Amino acid sequence: MPDVQPLVSDFVLKLKRRKVEGSHAVARQTAELLRSVVSQHRMGSSANQAAALADAVRAVGEQLISANPIELAVGNIVRRVLHIIKEEDISSTAVGIEGLSVTVDSDDEYDSEHDDRPALSAAVLAAHARNALRAPSLQTLLEDIPVSPAISGTASSTGDSDGKSKSGDKSSTRKLKHDVIAAIGDLIDEIDSCYEPISEQAVELIHQNEVILTLGRSRTVKEFLYAAKEKKRSFRVFVAEGAPRYQGHVLAKELVEKGVQTTVITDSAVFAMISRVNMVIIGAHAIMANGGVIAPVGMNMVALAAQRHAVPFVVVAGSHKVSCLTRRLIYRVA
Repeated sequence: MPDVQPLVSDFVLKLKRRKVEGSHAVARQTAELLRSVVSQHRMGSSANQAAALADAVRAVGEQLISANPIELAVGNIVRRVLHIIKEEDISSTAVGIEGLSVTVDSDDEYDSEHDDRPALSAAVLAAHARNALRAPSLQTLLEDIPVSPAISGTASSTGDSDGKSKSGDKSSTRKLKHDVIAAIGDLIDEIDSCYEPISEQAVELIHQNEVILTLGRSRTVKEFLYAAKEKKRSFRVFVAEGAPRYQGHVLAKELVEKGVQTTVITDSAVFAMISRVNMVIIGAHAIMANGGVIAPVGMNMVALAAQRHAVPFVVVAGSHKVSCLTRRLIYRVA
């Protein structure tokens, strides 16, 4: 991939130097880079093009993950793209199976002489069915991707001409690549619009005259509160300043501009104010498989205060922040 390698090297350097901030920006740029990798990948003449394409994506993904292991959005998007390749491969395989007939051992040669459709054994069809019905695991996608038998190769061995099989392989290869690129485009749209479905639930969670506590600055939390304000909900927000970066001051200014009653408090005042709060709403850097949350500094104190006073604790985050890893693995990588 000579055309993509400069883009990969540039993004790896940005990740190492922490020039890309925020899970949303990291996830979007990772998806765009992988779409370029798929677009520039040369589909060879191997039997399973999906496995070759997955290997190319996996090789780039390993470089990105090793550049900044703490930025979990990179690994999440790489696994999503590998899952897309696997799904498109299974879909194309299922379409190829529809035109095939099952053969059984028989002394009657009439069927084999007069049936123009390529035939597959029941064992091959059963193997394809098991691959199609097997539940995908995002955790193992970086390690390996199942290689399904090539339908075109089996079909061509039953009597089709080499020219037809080659043209069919090329057309199926182009369709696989096109479908993967289109699916990655849908993934980018999903990342960009992740705030909308989350904000739609604001009216169900935020009621009239409630007092809400948050910490730091999260765009997801901001859009969530904006949506409640637009639905004529009247509420008040306490924003912990979030030392040492003090991003809470920035969020407080943005909320005031939208007409939300907002008060900035120090981080040390959280325990004193928690008894007056009806709900805690915070954003997250990542959500782990075991339920753990990676969040800004001071979030553990807020969670303990909410637990002590039995205050509902709500975490809002997009699907690109949901990781299949656990905190133990993160500590090992770090």
